[in-house]
Amino acid sequence: MNKNFEKNRLDLAYQKQLHYLNGAIILSTIGVLSFIGNLIWNKNNRIMGIISIIIIGLIVIFWHNKIDKNLKEISNKIKNLS
Repeated sequence: MNKNFEKNRLDLAYQKQLHYLNGAIILSTIGVLSFIGNLIWNKNNRIMGIISIIIIGLIVIFWHNKIDKNLKEISNKIKNLS
């Protein structure tokens, strides 16, 4: 029975990480699209917009890699329980 509780706990942790991953994807999509839209309308601040897009991209890449690592660890723990 203890193994079943541990698997359920790991399943919940996995779902939590998937929600974080969805947040990272939404952040990258909305963030980059908003700055691209701003670059189209306001051509005076192109360098600032490009720098902002690069910063958002780097944050999302770092966040995605961290979440992906956590998902793999949880998946391996679930696999070892079986």
